[in-house]
Amino acid sequence: MELFITGGTGYIGQAVARKAISLGHRVTALVRDDRSAGASALARLGVKLHGGDLREPQSFAATAGAADGVVHMASTNDASAAAADEAAVEAMLAHLRPGAAFVYTSGTWVYGSTEGKPVTEASALNPTPLVAWRPAVEQRVQALAARRSIAAAILRPAMVHGHGGGVFGMLAGMVRQTGSVRMVGDGCNHWPAVHVDDLAAAYLSVVERLASGDDRVAGQIFNVVAEEAVAVAEMGEAIRASVDADRVEFWPFDDARQSLGPFADALALDQMVSGQRARQVLAWQPQGPGLIADLSEQKDFQQRNGA
Repeated sequence: MELFITGGTGYIGQAVARKAISLGHRVTALVRDDRSAGASALARLGVKLHGGDLREPQSFAATAGAADGVVHMASTNDASAAAADEAAVEAMLAHLRPGAAFVYTSGTWVYGSTEGKPVTEASALNPTPLVAWRPAVEQRVQALAARRSIAAAILRPAMVHGHGGGVFGMLAGMVRQTGSVRMVGDGCNHWPAVHVDDLAAAYLSVVERLASGDDRVAGQIFNVVAEEAVAVAEMGEAIRASVDADRVEFWPFDDARQSLGPFADALALDQMVSGQRARQVLAWQPQGPGLIADLSEQKDFQQRNGA
């Protein structure tokens, strides 16, 4: 397949590109700077680079539209995120031919706190402020895709870990500034989790099934979750051990919000999210280590390499 991906230079995007190339697909990635480290890493994989900007859909929509499938993972991650995402989605869907595949990236933060009960794709949404705009874009994707006979699906990944990246890499990196691992709240909350390589496998399963005309996938939403709920206190301790920090510090929410803004609301969520539907419909079987084991392996890696 000819695939076009946005967000390819990011943590998740590079994993998706690696998986796609390994399966024999031809991949073109949207990049803002083809000389960046992320773009160079994609080029080494054999990915074709397409220069453009997510905020300027005209810079990439036609190229996306020529592909057999699009995997949209990019975000501006700033105040323009909602408007930029909606404009990019509309432009790409307007250019794709009927029957093409389109995968949109949302996330489990759209459920908000789940009150200790596992939520499914059919559960009501209560998005945390940082992603309050996402449900509307999900609906826009579904409506536009149906109108143009494009096979679209929405993925809601859990908290992504693996290879020292993502939010967990950020939390470990903050130790250099504070001397401690800082977890928002009292540590009694939980997060769902998925390894980045397992997430990449889910993306490719979805886009391939969409392109093949699988009507169990088109128009559907899938939670991509390997572990339904991992205790934040356990994560904090695992990160502390992996970086040899002095202690885990539970950061009062109001103080954290002054520093992190609405990102603090997201980190304070208490979630239990089911990933059973992806397992059943996509025949998706997570293979990577669980979150706590992965964080422990990071310490072993650092010790083996003298870090």
